[in-house]
Amino acid sequence: LGTDGWDDPKIVDVAGAEALEGAFFSNHYSPQDTDPNVVSFVEAYRKEYNQEPSALAVLGYDAALVVVDALKRAGSDDPEKIRQALAETKDLQVGTGIITMDANHDPIKSAVVLEMKDGQKIFKQKINPNK
Repeated sequence: LGTDGWDDPKIVDVAGAEALEGAFFSNHYSPQDTDPNVVSFVEAYRKEYNQEPSALAVLGYDAALVVVDALKRAGSDDPEKIRQALAETKDLQVGTGIITMDANHDPIKSAVVLEMKDGQKIFKQKINPNK
């Protein structure tokens, strides 16, 4: 079992495909996900940068979407209104799925499970949180 750090493209170079065979890890997203929002983000990113987006790239995109949404809903540049709008984020569609902030200001969002097979990261399942 591994964690989202296994998203690093050098994981196979470091550990070796044989050592990773059959291992599973969680991540924030997979470029193999068929969700239309993921597909759209991956296509736009590849077109712009000529490479596959990492989890950090899509998380940066998600963060920007959350901030822009909060700024629009706050209707102001007042930090307190923006903070409140961020805290009230609910069912916002972003690149990786849908985000809702909980009472502790932690994002409730989906995660994915990937399997290492023949040195490749294979999308297995998206797990959506219970709300």
